[in-house]
Amino acid sequence: MTTAIVTSLTLRLDTSRDSELSPRDRELNWALPWSDEEPVEIEWHHFLSNAAAMISSSNVVELIVILVMVGHVFVCPYTKVEESFNIQAIHDILFHRTNISQYDHLQFPGVVPRTFLGPLVIAASSFPPVGFTQLLGCSKFVAQYIVRLALGNLVLLGLFMFSQAVREKFGPVTAKLSLIITATQFHFMFYMSRTLPNTFALVLVLFALRSWLRQHHRLFLWQSGVAILVFRSELAIFLGILLLLHLFHGRISFVTIIKTILPAGVVILGMTVLVDSLFWGRWLWPEGEVMWYNTILNKSANWGVSY
Repeated sequence: MTTAIVTSLTLRLDTSRDSELSPRDRELNWALPWSDEEPVEIEWHHFLSNAAAMISSSNVVELIVILVMVGHVFVCPYTKVEESFNIQAIHDILFHRTNISQYDHLQFPGVVPRTFLGPLVIAASSFPPVGFTQLLGCSKFVAQYIVRLALGNLVLLGLFMFSQAVREKFGPVTAKLSLIITATQFHFMFYMSRTLPNTFALVLVLFALRSWLRQHHRLFLWQSGVAILVFRSELAIFLGILLLLHLFHGRISFVTIIKTILPAGVVILGMTVLVDSLFWGRWLWPEGEVMWYNTILNKSANWGVSY
């Protein structure tokens, strides 16, 4: 592609008036109208091809993405109101542990219940470093940094796995360019370390997209099921369309879909109902109640409104 777009760049280097110019001016004396010298042809397509190959064969781009994520965590470590349930749930799991009676959600339950499965995963991965900082007498604010970095690392893992699938499907240059573009987008890089339900779902969506590109249909259905039934039910539209595309093109059969989603649905629903009912003290399916409140009852407009 590079050779098709850029073939060569012609630079005119003038030496006819070198005696009148300082050494610095002679270095900058490009394409002057009084130049009588023959143009020097520089084959830039070789340079650009080699540069692209170097980028494609290194971890430079991945390192840039990691540094951008870490930078957002340290520049803006504070919590938005939409993150409050999950960040508090992670705190309670880390510091109150099995003493559920001390958990914040029992006193401030919010408009709708949310799942504890995401906070459990982040708390488990954050527990060793958080415990170490507590032994050192560090503030809990340090623990919040650790928790944000743990969530950001999960999203990065999903992103890099998705990038691998893009590399296999479209080539290394496309994969690297997609990461470069992602690193320049504030919204994605900022929210990958924010404890929103959308961010937890994002991890699963990235893995599901990887499976979709690789045509690992059963794995795609399981990953999509967790994202939809546990974190964001609205993802059924997006992921469902992807599934229909493969069904339409004959890459997966309807029988295979049914044989996969039935056991997956039972396992995933059973997992969220059992775990979350324990934490909430009553039988419930959190994302089901969210879907009922926002979609069926259409009361999402009441969020943040006082009466």
